[in-house]
Amino acid sequence: MQSPDNSYLICALEGALLKTNLHSERLIQGAKNTLDKVLSSQHDLKRLKLENEEKNGQPLTIPLNEDVVAFLKEQKASGRQLFLDTSESTAEIEHILANDLTFDGYINLHSEALPENFDYIGSSNTSANIWKHADKSYLVGKDNSSGVKFEKHFETPSASFAAIVKAVRAHQWLKNLLVFVPIITSQQFMAPGALINTIIMFFCFGAVASFGYIVNDLLDLQSDRIHQSKKNRPFASGTLSISQGLIIGVVLLALATTACLFLPPTCILVLTGYLALTIFYSLYLKTKIMMDVVALGALFTLRVIGGAAAIETELSFYLLSFSVFLFSSLGMVKRYAELYNLRAQNLLTAHGRGYRVEDMAPVRIIGISLGYMSVFVMGEYINSPLIAEYYSKPKFIWLLFPLITYWLGRLWLLANRGEVNEDPLIFAIKDKVSLLIAAISGLILALAN
Repeated sequence: MQSPDNSYLICALEGALLKTNLHSERLIQGAKNTLDKVLSSQHDLKRLKLENEEKNGQPLTIPLNEDVVAFLKEQKASGRQLFLDTSESTAEIEHILANDLTFDGYINLHSEALPENFDYIGSSNTSANIWKHADKSYLVGKDNSSGVKFEKHFETPSASFAAIVKAVRAHQWLKNLLVFVPIITSQQFMAPGALINTIIMFFCFGAVASFGYIVNDLLDLQSDRIHQSKKNRPFASGTLSISQGLIIGVVLLALATTACLFLPPTCILVLTGYLALTIFYSLYLKTKIMMDVVALGALFTLRVIGGAAAIETELSFYLLSFSVFLFSSLGMVKRYAELYNLRAQNLLTAHGRGYRVEDMAPVRIIGISLGYMSVFVMGEYINSPLIAEYYSKPKFIWLLFPLITYWLGRLWLLANRGEVNEDPLIFAIKDKVSLLIAAISGLILALAN
């Protein structure tokens, strides 16, 4: 590399230009590929091979530090020559950068002799020898206290509270309110011990579910980065690093394990089963048609089972059946909404999913059928002798029948119009009509007591 009249500007790939760690991403991708081979059939392996061949021809969507990119483009426009400090192959670099930046060449300062007359953009991991020989130094991220005078300091996103809340999907904790169903249906809501146990179980499910979301997001980095909205998730966008995600996940599991010590032993089994199914769903089931919906229904139902385990009460066949059918229907709403959005984008399939846009009609039929099976089960429960054990005025419960019938029908009609986002429960929480129906249902249960 010959020295021009003005100094070269050299930028480090890792720690400076990239907002993520390639080594960590490759480890995760390698582990995922290995698990895919173990869990997949011969047909699936052929599909994975075709997908990988297709992806190899496309640029990787690894997030870059926007401030550094803007600075490099500015320097390039002024006539400076840009070089990238990396040990990666040229093909790999071009695969990563795509058309975002054009460098005049590549150099590995860790194995090659340092040039003369160069400026350097690095991070806290940059060796002191490079800083010592650079004419001007630019720092990305935290100061390494090397005593170097930096011309410019590029900030990097830190593990902010907002980013962590988004990564653990705290808003999804609202789903864990299902653990309160058994304490309400068994009339133990006013029992202090039962209420405390249910509250602890609520937080346990939240911590375990958040751990599952982190694992899912780390395994789906590339898939999320090409998704219209998921690309903004903390790990996909580089707002949080992979190592930070692993630390958060370990802390969540430790908190859940500690909290379980105050609950009946059965709760540990329920939470362990929930975690195992969550991981299996992320690794395999979510790519399989119908199996993913059954798994989603089971995950929701396990929350209800966990609530019963926390207060050591038995669940009726009616409640379990109602939960499985209802939440499987909501799972189909979720898949239908995803397919609707794909069709709006003129796409035929979703990456990492087994459904195609042409499946919208059967998905809708199956989903509606599952929903009204739950209404049928509720009607059987209302008409059974069992209801008299919990309610003094069980005839009031019949008022729930038209309410749930209306709510499910309306939900599916709105989904058919594309007015339901990809998570029906989040939609319901924000929907005024759904909230009104929930309030009226609560009033009906109170009257039935």
